[in-house]
Amino acid sequence: MLGNRFLRYLLLCLLFCLCTPVLHAQSLAAAGNLDCNGFSKIQKPLKSSFLPCTDFFSYNSGQRGYDNGHYIGHDEPSVGFYSNVPNSGNNVQWDITLPTNRALPAVQTFQLTIAPWFAMAICDPNSFPNGACIPDSDENTPSLAGSAFLELQFYPPGWPPFITQISCDPRRWCAALTIDSLEVQTSGPNAGQINPNCAEPINFAWIQRNGVPTGPAGPSIANVASETPNDETLLMNPGDHLRLTIHDTPQGLVARVDDLTTGQSGFMVASGANRFQNTDPNTCAGTNFDFHPEFSTARFGNFVPWAALQANINVAVEIGHFETPDGDSDDPPCFPGPNIPGCIGADLDFDGFSYQFDWPNGTPALGTPLAIRSARGGGIGPLSADGYGNYTDVYPIIQLETDIPASETTCQPDGVGCVVPPVGAQFYPFYAVTDSDDSFRCTLVFGDFSGPRVDNFGGDKGWGTSNLPWFFGTNSSGPRANPCIPQRGY
Repeated sequence: MLGNRFLRYLLLCLLFCLCTPVLHAQSLAAAGNLDCNGFSKIQKPLKSSFLPCTDFFSYNSGQRGYDNGHYIGHDEPSVGFYSNVPNSGNNVQWDITLPTNRALPAVQTFQLTIAPWFAMAICDPNSFPNGACIPDSDENTPSLAGSAFLELQFYPPGWPPFITQISCDPRRWCAALTIDSLEVQTSGPNAGQINPNCAEPINFAWIQRNGVPTGPAGPSIANVASETPNDETLLMNPGDHLRLTIHDTPQGLVARVDDLTTGQSGFMVASGANRFQNTDPNTCAGTNFDFHPEFSTARFGNFVPWAALQANINVAVEIGHFETPDGDSDDPPCFPGPNIPGCIGADLDFDGFSYQFDWPNGTPALGTPLAIRSARGGGIGPLSADGYGNYTDVYPIIQLETDIPASETTCQPDGVGCVVPPVGAQFYPFYAVTDSDDSFRCTLVFGDFSGPRVDNFGGDKGWGTSNLPWFFGTNSSGPRANPCIPQRGY
Protein backbone atom coordinates (compact mmCIF):
# COMPACT_ATOMS: atom_id res chain seq x y z
CA MET A 1 0.00 0.00 0.00
CA LEU A 2 2.79 2.36 0.94
CA GLY A 3 4.60 1.46 -2.25
CA ASN A 4 1.57 2.32 -4.38
CA ARG A 5 1.20 5.69 -2.64
CA PHE A 6 4.88 6.42 -3.20
CA LEU A 7 4.58 5.51 -6.88
CA ARG A 8 1.51 7.75 -7.25
CA TYR A 9 3.45 10.57 -5.54
CA LEU A 10 6.37 10.15 -7.92
CA LEU A 11 3.98 10.09 -10.88
CA LEU A 12 2.32 13.32 -9.73
CA CYS A 13 5.71 14.98 -9.27
CA LEU A 14 6.76 13.90 -12.75
CA LEU A 15 3.55 15.20 -14.30
CA PHE A 16 3.95 18.48 -12.41
CA CYS A 17 7.54 18.93 -13.60
CA LEU A 18 6.58 18.14 -17.19
CA CYS A 19 3.50 20.30 -17.25
CA THR A 20 4.65 23.34 -15.29
CA PRO A 21 6.58 24.99 -18.17
CA VAL A 22 3.63 24.49 -20.52
CA LEU A 23 1.13 25.86 -18.05
CA HIS A 24 3.45 28.77 -17.30
CA ALA A 25 3.86 29.61 -20.99
CA GLN A 26 0.09 29.44 -21.44
CA SER A 27 -0.39 31.91 -18.57
CA LEU A 28 1.30 34.67 -20.58
CA ALA A 29 -1.10 37.08 -22.27
CA ALA A 30 -1.74 36.70 -26.00
CA ALA A 31 -0.68 40.32 -26.52
CA GLY A 32 1.80 42.36 -24.53
CA ASN A 33 5.27 43.87 -24.39
CA LEU A 34 7.49 40.79 -24.09
CA ASP A 35 9.27 41.99 -27.21
CA CYS A 36 9.50 45.71 -27.86
CA ASN A 37 10.32 44.99 -31.50
CA GLY A 38 7.13 42.95 -31.97
CA PHE A 39 8.72 39.64 -33.05
CA SER A 40 8.07 37.39 -30.04
CA LYS A 41 7.23 33.82 -31.02
CA ILE A 42 4.62 33.49 -28.27
CA GLN A 43 3.04 36.93 -27.95
CA LYS A 44 1.67 39.56 -30.31
CA PRO A 45 2.62 43.20 -29.63
CA LEU A 46 0.04 45.54 -28.11
CA LYS A 47 0.78 48.28 -30.63
CA SER A 48 0.07 47.49 -34.26
CA SER A 49 3.16 49.53 -35.14
CA PHE A 50 5.91 49.34 -32.48
CA LEU A 51 7.27 51.05 -29.40
CA PRO A 52 10.47 53.07 -29.77
CA CYS A 53 13.04 50.47 -28.64
CA THR A 54 16.67 50.50 -27.57
CA ASP A 55 18.86 49.54 -30.52
CA PHE A 56 21.08 46.59 -29.58
CA PHE A 57 23.94 44.81 -31.31
CA SER A 58 24.95 41.16 -31.19
CA TYR A 59 26.83 40.97 -27.90
CA ASN A 60 28.71 37.77 -28.81
CA SER A 61 29.77 38.62 -32.36
CA GLY A 62 29.80 42.41 -32.58
CA GLN A 63 27.38 42.22 -35.51
CA ARG A 64 24.07 43.99 -36.14
CA GLY A 65 21.17 43.13 -33.87
CA TYR A 66 18.56 40.66 -35.12
CA ASP A 67 15.34 39.55 -33.45
CA ASN A 68 14.05 36.22 -34.77
CA GLY A 69 15.70 36.93 -38.10
CA HIS A 70 14.48 40.52 -38.33
CA TYR A 71 16.97 43.39 -38.32
CA ILE A 72 15.88 45.71 -35.51
CA GLY A 73 18.30 48.62 -36.03
CA HIS A 74 17.00 52.16 -36.23
CA ASP A 75 18.35 55.68 -36.04
CA GLU A 76 19.14 57.31 -32.68
CA PRO A 77 21.46 60.33 -33.09
CA SER A 78 22.56 61.08 -29.55
CA VAL A 79 24.74 63.08 -27.19
CA GLY A 80 26.24 61.37 -24.14
CA PHE A 81 27.26 63.33 -21.03
CA TYR A 82 30.14 62.20 -18.79
CA SER A 83 31.20 63.11 -15.28
CA ASN A 84 33.15 61.48 -12.46
CA VAL A 85 31.14 63.30 -9.79
CA PRO A 86 29.01 61.14 -7.43
CA ASN A 87 25.28 61.17 -8.35
CA SER A 88 26.01 62.10 -11.96
CA GLY A 89 24.84 58.61 -12.96
CA ASN A 90 21.71 58.44 -10.83
CA ASN A 91 20.32 61.89 -10.03
CA VAL A 92 19.99 64.29 -12.96
CA GLN A 93 17.93 67.25 -14.05
CA TRP A 94 17.36 68.59 -17.57
CA ASP A 95 16.01 71.93 -18.80
CA ILE A 96 14.34 71.65 -22.22
CA THR A 97 11.93 73.42 -24.53
CA LEU A 98 9.67 71.32 -26.73
CA PRO A 99 9.68 71.90 -30.51
CA THR A 100 6.87 73.79 -32.21
CA ASN A 101 5.09 72.80 -35.41
CA ARG A 102 4.55 74.76 -38.56
CA ALA A 103 1.04 75.11 -39.96
CA LEU A 104 -0.18 72.35 -42.24
CA PRO A 105 0.59 71.35 -44.93
CA ALA A 106 4.21 72.00 -43.85
CA VAL A 107 6.22 69.09 -42.45
CA GLN A 108 5.28 68.36 -38.82
CA THR A 109 7.49 67.31 -35.91
CA PHE A 110 6.02 63.77 -35.86
CA GLN A 111 7.19 63.33 -39.47
CA LEU A 112 10.75 64.19 -38.44
CA THR A 113 11.06 62.39 -35.09
CA ILE A 114 8.97 59.71 -33.44
CA ALA A 115 10.36 60.38 -29.95
CA PRO A 116 13.10 62.50 -28.40
CA TRP A 117 14.27 60.71 -25.24
CA PHE A 118 16.44 61.14 -22.13
CA ALA A 119 18.26 58.10 -20.76
CA MET A 120 19.92 56.38 -17.81
CA ALA A 121 21.49 52.93 -17.21
CA ILE A 122 19.41 50.78 -14.85
CA CYS A 123 20.07 47.66 -12.75
CA ASP A 124 18.32 44.48 -13.91
CA PRO A 125 20.02 41.20 -12.91
CA ASN A 126 17.80 39.32 -15.38
CA SER A 127 19.02 41.41 -18.32
CA PHE A 128 22.25 40.76 -20.19
CA PRO A 129 24.92 40.07 -18.96
CA ASN A 130 22.71 38.51 -16.24
CA GLY A 131 24.94 39.31 -13.29
CA ALA A 132 24.21 40.74 -9.86
CA CYS A 133 23.81 44.52 -9.95
CA ILE A 134 24.33 46.89 -7.01
CA PRO A 135 22.03 49.92 -7.38
CA ASP A 136 23.66 53.35 -7.56
CA SER A 137 27.18 51.95 -7.43
CA ASP A 138 30.35 52.20 -9.49
CA GLU A 139 31.31 48.84 -8.03
CA ASN A 140 29.32 47.35 -10.91
CA THR A 141 31.49 46.07 -13.75
CA PRO A 142 29.56 46.99 -16.93
CA SER A 143 30.47 43.72 -18.66
CA LEU A 144 29.20 41.66 -15.70
CA ALA A 145 26.28 43.44 -14.01
CA GLY A 146 22.79 42.90 -15.43
CA SER A 147 21.87 46.12 -17.19
CA ALA A 148 18.67 47.68 -18.56
CA PHE A 149 18.10 51.00 -20.28
CA LEU A 150 15.67 53.71 -19.20
CA GLU A 151 14.26 56.22 -21.65
CA LEU A 152 12.01 59.13 -20.72
CA GLN A 153 10.33 59.40 -24.11
CA PHE A 154 8.38 62.36 -25.50
CA TYR A 155 5.80 61.83 -28.25
CA PRO A 156 4.98 64.69 -30.63
CA PRO A 157 1.39 65.70 -31.38
CA GLY A 158 -0.59 65.41 -34.58
CA TRP A 159 -0.85 61.70 -35.43
CA PRO A 160 -2.99 59.81 -32.86
CA PRO A 161 -3.91 57.31 -31.55
CA PHE A 162 -0.76 56.11 -29.80
CA ILE A 163 -1.85 52.48 -29.57
CA THR A 164 -1.45 52.21 -33.36
CA GLN A 165 0.55 55.27 -34.41
CA ILE A 166 2.69 58.00 -32.81
CA SER A 167 0.76 60.65 -30.88
CA CYS A 168 -1.40 60.92 -27.75
CA ASP A 169 -3.21 64.01 -28.91
CA PRO A 170 -3.78 66.06 -32.09
CA ARG A 171 -2.19 69.19 -30.56
CA ARG A 172 -0.25 68.30 -27.41
CA TRP A 173 2.83 66.29 -26.41
CA CYS A 174 2.88 63.45 -23.87
CA ALA A 175 5.67 61.41 -22.25
CA ALA A 176 6.29 57.90 -20.94
CA LEU A 177 8.86 56.14 -18.78
CA THR A 178 10.19 53.03 -20.55
CA ILE A 179 12.77 50.44 -19.47
CA ASP A 180 14.20 47.97 -22.01
CA SER A 181 16.07 44.77 -21.13
CA LEU A 182 17.85 42.16 -23.26
CA GLU A 183 16.99 38.55 -22.40
CA VAL A 184 19.81 36.07 -23.01
CA GLN A 185 19.05 32.54 -21.87
CA THR A 186 21.15 31.27 -18.97
CA SER A 187 20.24 27.56 -18.97
CA GLY A 188 19.12 24.76 -21.24
CA PRO A 189 20.30 23.84 -24.74
CA ASN A 190 20.08 27.46 -25.93
CA ALA A 191 22.06 29.02 -23.09
CA GLY A 192 23.89 32.09 -24.33
CA GLN A 193 21.30 32.83 -27.02
CA ILE A 194 18.74 35.64 -27.07
CA ASN A 195 15.36 34.27 -26.00
CA PRO A 196 13.16 34.23 -29.15
CA ASN A 197 10.02 34.62 -27.02
CA CYS A 198 11.08 37.75 -25.12
CA ALA A 199 14.18 39.19 -26.78
CA GLU A 200 13.69 42.79 -25.64
CA PRO A 201 10.92 43.16 -23.06
CA ILE A 202 9.87 46.71 -22.29
CA ASN A 203 8.22 48.27 -19.25
CA PHE A 204 5.97 51.16 -20.26
CA ALA A 205 4.05 53.73 -18.19
CA TRP A 206 2.78 57.22 -18.99
CA ILE A 207 3.94 60.23 -16.99
CA GLN A 208 0.81 60.85 -14.94
CA ARG A 209 -0.28 63.89 -12.95
CA ASN A 210 -1.29 61.58 -10.09
CA GLY A 211 1.53 59.06 -10.61
CA VAL A 212 -0.93 56.18 -11.13
CA PRO A 213 -0.28 54.07 -14.26
CA THR A 214 -3.11 53.68 -16.74
CA GLY A 215 -2.50 49.92 -16.73
CA PRO A 216 0.15 47.37 -15.74
CA ALA A 217 3.65 48.50 -16.74
CA GLY A 218 5.27 45.05 -16.85
CA PRO A 219 6.10 43.37 -20.18
CA SER A 220 4.19 40.16 -19.50
CA ILE A 221 1.07 41.81 -18.05
CA ALA A 222 0.76 45.06 -20.05
CA ASN A 223 -2.56 45.57 -21.81
CA VAL A 224 -4.22 48.14 -24.05
CA ALA A 225 -4.97 50.34 -21.03
CA SER A 226 -1.22 50.47 -20.29
CA GLU A 227 -0.62 52.31 -23.57
CA THR A 228 -3.81 54.39 -23.69
CA PRO A 229 -3.63 57.86 -22.09
CA ASN A 230 -6.36 58.86 -19.65
CA ASP A 231 -7.50 62.09 -18.00
CA GLU A 232 -4.47 62.06 -15.66
CA THR A 233 -1.84 61.73 -18.39
CA LEU A 234 0.33 64.85 -18.49
CA LEU A 235 -0.18 66.71 -21.79
CA MET A 236 2.15 69.53 -22.84
CA ASN A 237 1.93 72.21 -25.51
CA PRO A 238 4.45 72.72 -28.30
CA GLY A 239 7.03 75.25 -27.12
CA ASP A 240 6.47 74.56 -23.41
CA HIS A 241 9.48 74.99 -21.11
CA LEU A 242 10.04 71.79 -19.06
CA ARG A 243 12.21 70.63 -16.18
CA LEU A 244 12.92 66.88 -16.21
CA THR A 245 14.22 65.11 -13.10
CA ILE A 246 15.30 61.46 -12.89
CA HIS A 247 16.50 60.15 -9.52
CA ASP A 248 16.34 57.16 -7.21
CA THR A 249 14.01 56.53 -4.26
CA PRO A 250 13.73 53.53 -1.90
CA GLN A 251 10.60 52.46 -3.80
CA GLY A 252 12.23 52.69 -7.22
CA LEU A 253 13.53 55.26 -9.64
CA VAL A 254 11.22 58.22 -10.33
CA ALA A 255 10.95 60.33 -13.48
CA ARG A 256 9.26 63.70 -13.06
CA VAL A 257 8.24 66.31 -15.62
CA ASP A 258 7.46 69.86 -14.47
CA ASP A 259 5.88 72.07 -17.12
CA LEU A 260 7.18 75.50 -16.16
CA THR A 261 4.92 77.14 -18.75
CA THR A 262 1.58 75.76 -17.57
CA GLY A 263 2.45 74.93 -13.95
CA GLN A 264 1.35 71.31 -14.34
CA SER A 265 3.52 68.33 -13.47
CA GLY A 266 3.53 64.55 -13.66
CA PHE A 267 5.66 61.64 -12.51
CA MET A 268 6.08 57.88 -12.56
CA VAL A 269 7.90 55.54 -10.16
CA ALA A 270 9.47 52.41 -11.68
CA SER A 271 8.33 50.21 -8.81
CA GLY A 272 6.90 46.77 -8.30
CA ALA A 273 3.93 48.50 -6.66
CA ASN A 274 3.22 50.09 -10.05
CA ARG A 275 3.60 46.61 -11.60
CA PHE A 276 6.94 47.24 -13.23
CA GLN A 277 8.58 43.86 -13.80
CA ASN A 278 11.81 42.21 -14.75
CA THR A 279 11.63 39.14 -16.96
CA ASP A 280 12.99 35.64 -16.46
CA PRO A 281 15.49 35.17 -19.32
CA ASN A 282 14.54 31.49 -19.71
CA THR A 283 10.75 31.37 -19.20
CA CYS A 284 9.78 35.02 -19.96
CA ALA A 285 7.79 35.11 -16.72
CA GLY A 286 7.53 38.53 -15.12
CA THR A 287 8.17 39.38 -11.47
CA ASN A 288 7.23 42.70 -9.89
CA PHE A 289 10.46 44.61 -9.48
CA ASP A 290 11.74 47.95 -8.18
CA PHE A 291 14.14 49.39 -10.76
CA HIS A 292 17.07 51.51 -9.58
CA PRO A 293 19.92 53.32 -11.39
CA GLU A 294 22.94 51.15 -12.06
CA PHE A 295 25.80 53.58 -11.48
CA SER A 296 26.79 56.33 -9.09
CA THR A 297 28.68 58.30 -11.73
CA ALA A 298 28.44 58.89 -15.44
CA ARG A 299 32.14 58.30 -15.97
CA PHE A 300 33.25 57.15 -19.41
CA GLY A 301 32.78 53.37 -19.60
CA ASN A 302 29.70 53.17 -17.36
CA PHE A 303 27.60 52.05 -20.33
CA VAL A 304 24.78 49.58 -20.97
CA PRO A 305 26.92 46.82 -22.55
CA TRP A 306 24.42 45.61 -25.14
CA ALA A 307 23.19 48.95 -26.51
CA ALA A 308 24.39 50.12 -29.93
CA LEU A 309 25.17 53.52 -28.39
CA GLN A 310 27.69 53.97 -25.57
CA ALA A 311 24.77 54.93 -23.42
CA ASN A 312 24.06 56.03 -19.88
CA ILE A 313 23.21 59.71 -19.36
CA ASN A 314 22.16 60.53 -22.91
CA VAL A 315 19.73 62.52 -24.98
CA ALA A 316 18.67 61.27 -28.40
CA VAL A 317 16.21 62.26 -31.10
CA GLU A 318 14.89 59.04 -32.61
CA ILE A 319 14.37 59.58 -36.32
CA GLY A 320 13.76 57.60 -39.53
CA HIS A 321 10.21 56.41 -38.82
CA PHE A 322 7.91 58.37 -41.14
CA GLU A 323 7.65 58.48 -44.90
CA THR A 324 5.03 58.88 -47.58
CA PRO A 325 3.87 55.45 -48.83
CA ASP A 326 5.97 54.60 -51.88
CA GLY A 327 5.70 50.82 -52.12
CA ASP A 328 9.14 50.10 -50.67
CA SER A 329 9.72 47.09 -48.43
CA ASP A 330 10.51 49.40 -45.50
CA ASP A 331 7.11 51.13 -45.60
CA PRO A 332 4.84 49.07 -43.30
CA PRO A 333 3.00 49.66 -41.16
CA CYS A 334 1.10 52.41 -42.98
CA PHE A 335 -1.91 54.49 -41.92
CA PRO A 336 -4.26 56.93 -43.71
CA GLY A 337 -3.94 59.76 -41.20
CA PRO A 338 -5.26 61.81 -39.52
CA ASN A 339 -4.63 64.59 -42.05
CA ILE A 340 -1.44 63.04 -43.44
CA PRO A 341 -1.03 59.45 -44.72
CA GLY A 342 2.25 57.86 -43.74
CA CYS A 343 4.31 54.77 -42.98
CA ILE A 344 6.35 54.35 -39.80
CA GLY A 345 8.57 51.33 -40.35
CA ALA A 346 12.34 51.72 -40.07
CA ASP A 347 13.36 53.88 -43.04
CA LEU A 348 16.23 51.71 -44.28
CA ASP A 349 16.54 53.42 -47.67
CA PHE A 350 16.60 56.90 -46.08
CA ASP A 351 13.97 58.48 -48.34
CA GLY A 352 11.61 59.68 -45.59
CA PHE A 353 11.17 63.12 -44.08
CA SER A 354 13.90 62.61 -41.45
CA TYR A 355 16.51 62.58 -44.23
CA GLN A 356 15.36 65.70 -46.09
CA PHE A 357 15.97 69.43 -45.66
CA ASP A 358 12.89 69.98 -43.49
CA TRP A 359 14.44 70.45 -40.07
CA PRO A 360 14.30 73.65 -37.97
CA ASN A 361 17.24 75.93 -38.76
CA GLY A 362 16.60 79.04 -36.68
CA THR A 363 14.18 80.73 -39.06
CA PRO A 364 10.56 81.12 -37.84
CA ALA A 365 9.22 79.61 -41.06
CA LEU A 366 10.62 76.19 -40.11
CA GLY A 367 9.39 76.07 -36.52
CA THR A 368 11.55 75.75 -33.43
CA PRO A 369 13.77 72.79 -32.46
CA LEU A 370 14.17 70.68 -29.36
CA ALA A 371 16.28 72.99 -27.17
CA ILE A 372 18.33 71.87 -24.16
CA ARG A 373 19.93 74.15 -21.59
CA SER A 374 21.33 73.39 -18.17
CA ALA A 375 18.83 73.63 -15.35
CA ARG A 376 20.58 76.64 -13.84
CA GLY A 377 20.52 78.66 -17.06
CA GLY A 378 24.06 78.26 -18.37
CA GLY A 379 25.79 75.55 -20.39
CA ILE A 380 24.24 72.58 -22.14
CA GLY A 381 23.00 69.24 -20.94
CA PRO A 382 21.85 68.03 -17.55
CA LEU A 383 23.03 68.88 -14.08
CA SER A 384 23.57 66.28 -11.37
CA ALA A 385 22.74 66.66 -7.69
CA ASP A 386 25.36 67.52 -5.11
CA GLY A 387 25.44 65.92 -1.67
CA TYR A 388 22.66 68.22 -0.51
CA GLY A 389 20.24 67.50 -3.34
CA ASN A 390 20.94 70.72 -5.24
CA TYR A 391 21.37 70.41 -9.00
CA THR A 392 24.66 72.25 -9.47
CA ASP A 393 27.19 69.80 -10.93
CA VAL A 394 27.92 70.07 -14.63
CA TYR A 395 29.05 67.37 -17.09
CA PRO A 396 32.43 68.45 -18.45
CA ILE A 397 32.66 65.87 -21.25
CA ILE A 398 30.24 65.04 -24.08
CA GLN A 399 30.22 62.60 -26.98
CA LEU A 400 28.27 62.79 -30.24
CA GLU A 401 27.09 59.40 -31.52
CA THR A 402 24.83 57.95 -34.17
CA ASP A 403 24.02 54.32 -34.92
CA ILE A 404 22.72 55.03 -38.44
CA PRO A 405 25.71 53.21 -40.05
CA ALA A 406 24.38 49.89 -38.74
CA SER A 407 21.39 50.32 -41.07
CA GLU A 408 23.54 51.07 -44.11
CA THR A 409 24.25 48.30 -46.60
CA THR A 410 27.52 50.10 -47.38
CA CYS A 411 28.79 49.82 -43.78
CA GLN A 412 31.30 46.99 -43.33
CA PRO A 413 32.70 45.45 -40.11
CA ASP A 414 36.06 47.10 -40.80
CA GLY A 415 34.39 50.53 -40.71
CA VAL A 416 34.55 51.12 -44.47
CA GLY A 417 31.37 52.63 -45.91
CA CYS A 418 29.96 53.70 -42.54
CA VAL A 419 29.13 57.21 -43.69
CA VAL A 420 27.00 60.15 -42.57
CA PRO A 421 24.74 61.14 -44.28
CA PRO A 422 23.90 57.58 -45.31
CA VAL A 423 23.84 56.77 -49.02
CA GLY A 424 20.36 57.64 -50.31
CA ALA A 425 19.71 60.47 -47.85
CA GLN A 426 19.46 64.07 -49.00
CA PHE A 427 20.40 65.32 -45.54
CA TYR A 428 21.24 64.20 -42.01
CA PRO A 429 20.35 66.39 -38.99
CA PHE A 430 22.93 67.24 -36.33
CA TYR A 431 23.33 68.86 -32.93
CA ALA A 432 24.58 72.40 -32.54
CA VAL A 433 25.21 74.93 -29.80
CA THR A 434 23.67 78.25 -30.64
CA ASP A 435 24.14 81.68 -29.12
CA SER A 436 22.02 83.45 -31.70
CA ASP A 437 19.78 85.41 -29.32
CA ASP A 438 18.87 85.68 -25.65
CA SER A 439 16.29 82.86 -25.83
CA PHE A 440 18.85 80.44 -27.27
CA ARG A 441 21.95 81.53 -25.38
CA CYS A 442 24.38 78.62 -25.21
CA THR A 443 21.68 76.07 -25.99
CA LEU A 444 21.94 72.62 -27.54
CA VAL A 445 19.57 72.29 -30.49
CA PHE A 446 18.91 69.60 -33.09
CA GLY A 447 18.23 70.18 -36.76
CA ASP A 448 20.00 72.15 -39.49
CA PHE A 449 21.80 74.97 -37.68
CA SER A 450 24.81 76.84 -39.07
CA GLY A 451 26.14 80.37 -39.45
CA PRO A 452 27.36 83.06 -37.05
CA ARG A 453 27.19 82.33 -33.32
CA VAL A 454 26.53 78.65 -34.01
CA ASP A 455 28.87 75.75 -33.21
CA ASN A 456 27.54 72.72 -35.07
CA PHE A 457 30.61 70.55 -34.38
CA GLY A 458 31.32 70.45 -38.09
CA GLY A 459 27.82 69.33 -39.11
CA ASP A 460 27.97 65.85 -40.56
CA LYS A 461 31.71 65.64 -39.78
CA GLY A 462 30.89 65.98 -36.09
CA TRP A 463 29.53 62.42 -36.05
CA GLY A 464 33.08 61.14 -36.46
CA THR A 465 33.98 57.72 -37.79
CA SER A 466 33.08 54.12 -37.04
CA ASN A 467 33.73 53.22 -33.40
CA LEU A 468 35.33 49.83 -34.06
CA PRO A 469 36.29 49.06 -30.42
CA TRP A 470 32.61 49.36 -29.42
CA PHE A 471 30.46 48.53 -32.48
CA PHE A 472 31.33 49.18 -36.11
CA GLY A 473 27.74 50.35 -36.74
CA THR A 474 28.13 53.35 -34.43
CA ASN A 475 29.91 56.53 -35.49
CA SER A 476 31.37 58.59 -32.65
CA SER A 477 33.12 61.90 -32.14
CA GLY A 478 34.89 60.43 -29.12
CA PRO A 479 34.90 62.27 -25.77
CA ARG A 480 35.25 66.03 -26.16
CA ALA A 481 34.91 69.09 -23.96
CA ASN A 482 31.44 70.40 -23.25
CA PRO A 483 31.61 73.68 -25.18
CA CYS A 484 29.60 75.79 -22.75
CA ILE A 485 31.13 75.20 -19.34
CA PRO A 486 34.57 75.85 -17.86
CA GLN A 487 36.61 72.67 -17.70
CA ARG A 488 37.34 71.48 -14.16
CA GLY A 489 39.19 68.28 -15.03
CA TYR A 490 37.89 64.90 -16.09
